[in-house]
Amino acid sequence: MELKPAFKNKQSWKRMRQALYHELDDDFQKDEMALIANDSEKRESFIVFDRGHEIGLLEMSLRNFVDGCLTSPVAYIEGIFINKTYRGQGYGRKILNEAKAWGMARGCTEIASDSELDNLDAQKFHIAMGFQVTYRIVQYKMKI
Repeated sequence: MELKPAFKNKQSWKRMRQALYHELDDDFQKDEMALIANDSEKRESFIVFDRGHEIGLLEMSLRNFVDGCLTSPVAYIEGIFINKTYRGQGYGRKILNEAKAWGMARGCTEIASDSELDNLDAQKFHIAMGFQVTYRIVQYKMKI
């Protein structure tokens, strides 16, 4: 399995982000992709390949603070996506191992992630991979 920087294949990157973050509009996707591509110290996005086949997407960041974590920075899985054809074949665990290695290479001793409250498949994945639930909340924001 091999991880390649997503910004080198923008069409695949955008297609997988749209599948993963389908609720976000096109302009937001473009803006966020630009932010990730221009901040390789704290954020990276990878397309995952195996034997020349495009398996999925891994998006990582370094966060200074994560609820439930006691260290800083924390390696944070912003997004993980596996193409339907390759699900259930162990790629999730392999990608998670790559995410852990990414964090360890940056001095992290904890890795964290999240899922939407109604995304039961993502929650099952996280539990199966050994993550522990820290909080269940609804977050709010307001422009000022």
